[in-house]
Amino acid sequence: MTNLSTLYPWQRSTWQLLQQSRARQSLAHAFILSGVQGIGLFEFSQQVSAWLLCHQPTEQGACGACKSCQLWLAQSHPDYRFLEQLTDEKTGKTSQVIKVDQVRQLLEFLNKSAQLNGYRVAIIHRAENLNVNAANSLLKTLEEAGAKTVIMLLTEQPLMLLPTIRSRCQQLTLAVPEKTQAQAWLQTQLKTQVDTNLLLALSEGAPLAALALQDAPWFVARKALAQNMLDVLQKKHSALQVSQQWHKQLKPEDVLNAIQLVLADVLLVKLNQNHAIKNSDLLPIISAIANLSSTTQILAQQQQCLNAYHLIAANIQTGLLLDNLWLSFANKS
Repeated sequence: MTNLSTLYPWQRSTWQLLQQSRARQSLAHAFILSGVQGIGLFEFSQQVSAWLLCHQPTEQGACGACKSCQLWLAQSHPDYRFLEQLTDEKTGKTSQVIKVDQVRQLLEFLNKSAQLNGYRVAIIHRAENLNVNAANSLLKTLEEAGAKTVIMLLTEQPLMLLPTIRSRCQQLTLAVPEKTQAQAWLQTQLKTQVDTNLLLALSEGAPLAALALQDAPWFVARKALAQNMLDVLQKKHSALQVSQQWHKQLKPEDVLNAIQLVLADVLLVKLNQNHAIKNSDLLPIISAIANLSSTTQILAQQQQCLNAYHLIAANIQTGLLLDNLWLSFANKS
């Protein structure tokens, strides 16, 4: 649960649609809210939740002063529930799915009357992770939710939801903003001078993801990492020594993420699509890598990155996987 923050500029059209529906007393009781990572799905859902629960809602959102808003700010609102994958407190591992028992508890809440005589609101975060039993147990409630009940399913992958779920919900999409709007917002938020074109290119145009990049270790290390890829190709450095160096500096997932992005641009340069690369500031290095690599080799390395990412997520031989990836740059084909 978050504070009563204002909307992001690119969310206002969706906000106005919900306002109009509520004013006409035609607000749906079940929504699928979708959009790319970094567009602000969670933040928008919190704004909507506080507004629905508020006793004196305004066009800008929740009033912030009524009893309901005070309970919201204290993160203790009795008519709100938030559902997501559970994390084991002992192991720190997060479940890969939202389980049926979690949904059953949610349905018990939804079957009771609102304690403050207003709306009851339920948010299901990353709803694509509902397992089949959990999803099926939701169906009747999605179709026949009680009065003043809103269930909002948040997802970056709406097509992964069961068709029976999708057919019972109104679908809202938070679209990626126009580039000029995203740039204008970013420029007011950045702590240092960073190329907003570069940030947006690397984050698929999603402003919140772009903003987070300025502090991402892999973003700061991109140039050095790409240069090391070239150094290994040119036999200037040992692949294993470079692998060990980056193993100390970055998380394995960050190394793989950065290498994947560079390889995608290397392939584009290989295909004479220089205008489409994301790491535009690294074009000289990327071009040099492309000149020393075959298309077959680049595609194989991309697949190797993908395989390594999945195996590392399962804590399988992290060091060896990265060593093998760096060795692939030393073995030109």
